[in-house]
Amino acid sequence: MSTSAPTHRQAEESQTVQPEPRAASSHRAASSPRQNIKEEKSLLKRLLWPLVIAVVVIVLGVGGWFAWSSTRGAAVNTIDTSKYQAVFFTNGQVYFGKLQLAGGDYMKLTDIYYLQNNQQTAAEGEDANNPQQASTDQSNVQLIKLGDEIHGPEDEMIISKDQVLFYENLKTDGKVAQSIDQHKGSK
Repeated sequence: MSTSAPTHRQAEESQTVQPEPRAASSHRAASSPRQNIKEEKSLLKRLLWPLVIAVVVIVLGVGGWFAWSSTRGAAVNTIDTSKYQAVFFTNGQVYFGKLQLAGGDYMKLTDIYYLQNNQQTAAEGEDANNPQQASTDQSNVQLIKLGDEIHGPEDEMIISKDQVLFYENLKTDGKVAQSIDQHKGSK
């Protein structure tokens, strides 16, 4: 019997099982090593730049803090504690004494003196309005020990660094240092 109709067995053989096609883009991305490397490099670049910027900012911040803190303490390191200092304030006052760091933004001045100007007028009977006689007036500057005032302050001053224009270490043979030594010797 030869029939041209296919048999059941032939029909089964003619039907081949083919796998279902996968999504083309996901299949290619997973299978292509070049694509994987490019994606990894792109990801690395995206993560690396913010990291580099963060490290640079941190390094600059720490460096700036060290520079700032070292300059704030630099002036205090030049205080010669074996000598007296003249401390010039922003309000025009000048005090003499032993200057030292009190911590933070403050300094401490001890053994304090200041200058007071006592003007002596011409002798009695002379005309004070006469310019020639008025020119004979003499200025008498006295060194006053802090604590002798009516309000009786202690011989210590805590000073904000912001109120200090500058200070100077005094020579031991200067007039102010000698006057302080004389005052101490007389007590």
